[in-house]
Amino acid sequence: MDDQLHILRVDNKQLSYKTKRALLDLIRTSSQDNAPFKLPNEDELSRRLGISRNVLRDALASLEEMGVVTRRRGKGTIANPQLADNAFRLDTAPELFRSMEEAGYHPRIESLNLGFVFQNDPAFGPESTSYLNTEKLGWIDGVVAAYCTDHIDGRFAEPARDSIFKLQNMGHYQFLEQYCHTTMAYTLSHIDAVIPPPAVIELMHLGEHEPVLLMDDYVYNYDHEIVAHSTIYFRSGFLDLKFLRKNW
Repeated sequence: MDDQLHILRVDNKQLSYKTKRALLDLIRTSSQDNAPFKLPNEDELSRRLGISRNVLRDALASLEEMGVVTRRRGKGTIANPQLADNAFRLDTAPELFRSMEEAGYHPRIESLNLGFVFQNDPAFGPESTSYLNTEKLGWIDGVVAAYCTDHIDGRFAEPARDSIFKLQNMGHYQFLEQYCHTTMAYTLSHIDAVIPPPAVIELMHLGEHEPVLLMDDYVYNYDHEIVAHSTIYFRSGFLDLKFLRKNW
């Protein structure tokens, strides 16, 4: 298996995150039958990736938390390709519309609104006076599968004012890193089944009493500040949403 692995080198920016993504790609593509397999040892992996062992260990620890790898003394690091495909894992934090593509769908993304709103989103606390707002519909096979609103705290979004058009074709996690000089570290999600408000029913072409899955996301950076607030409505029964429960 080791000789068949093709691993791309990663650059020096956000090495731990990029290493994790490189390892996920490796695990997804290195097992034809989705069977668990043993990864090369840390010396070999760090050499091929061009990173230090400390960076590699951080990435492997993150993958272990996700359940993608297990590390056992005397057995090495075992990868599970079935869990590397985290397209609709609600316990991880992938970009919504990229996740649709990774799951094999071909979504058409319709951007509805994009611009600054000069009022407070309570998620950001009383000192925040504006936020960058985006609204998008995700269409699959002529059906609205999801409706998403993303708010980025104006204190982080203001320096990126000249680049906000990038959000028409870019997820907000990537936008935060590339243009707002901060990085998503984790999200806290509140999930509920609801009857959406009339405006959402109209946008998603739902029945009057048709329930949807609502996911309210609070996005934190590595300083534990809420930098973004997302609200996502999923059409019931259309997407296969899942999460992993582990024995901690």
